[in-house]
Amino acid sequence: MENDKIINGNCWVACFDILGFGNDVEQFPPEHVLEQYIKVLKETEWRDVSHKWFSDCFVFYTKDDSESSFRSIDVALKFFFHRMFTQCIPMTGCLDIGKFYVDEGKGIFFGRSLVNAHRWVEGQDWIGFVLSERVRKKIAEFKVKYPNGYWDEFKKHYLNYPVPCKKGIKRKLLVYKLTINPYAGGQQAKLDRCTLWNCWGDMKAKARILLKAKRKGINSIEYKNVIRKYKNTKEFLLRAYPALKEITKNGKCDSVNPWQSVSKK
Repeated sequence: MENDKIINGNCWVACFDILGFGNDVEQFPPEHVLEQYIKVLKETEWRDVSHKWFSDCFVFYTKDDSESSFRSIDVALKFFFHRMFTQCIPMTGCLDIGKFYVDEGKGIFFGRSLVNAHRWVEGQDWIGFVLSERVRKKIAEFKVKYPNGYWDEFKKHYLNYPVPCKKGIKRKLLVYKLTINPYAGGQQAKLDRCTLWNCWGDMKAKARILLKAKRKGINSIEYKNVIRKYKNTKEFLLRAYPALKEITKNGKCDSVNPWQSVSKK
């Protein structure tokens, strides 16, 4: 969209926050951190979807709340979250729908949908991307365009799951299962799941190292809060992909992260 574009109406709006952003900046040169995020954002360019980046917060939005706009932002967000996860960048995200005002020329962004999306992001206690309750109600109104119904197609990418929130609360929401190709089978399916599992393990290990560097012992409140987020994420992966229980008996999967292998060339 043009830089002077003004939007004022109901839109699909998503918000993502990076867990431990401050720690990353402290641990690595700022240009290293920027390089990772800018690369992923360039690969997430999608028709009819705009995005802005504010420190550790990413905002994606469309020009309206139409079904076609949802399909565009749905693809963009799934790719973005999957790409960040497989780059071992832990994030929490939410897609909402509602009133949104944008004046890109003046850098003004506000509205109920943005506030709600950010509240959902702040309230979650893990690494995950969810659809708000209002989004679920809206997409249920879409016309059936698949042989077996819209939800049969939709559930290939999302799982109705009790999302862990802060203060021990759980809310049943649609959660993205980190699938890029739901039709993959055999060895490719195993490779895809192992990649997710190993990236989760790498992020958890990095979080522990950073906490130890800050001299946060295993009995500190901050340490327990951070590790709990990774435990909650692990439980979701095992629920979404039961086969992981068998292939991760030794703690790790035998796989190569395709994104990491490309970046090393």
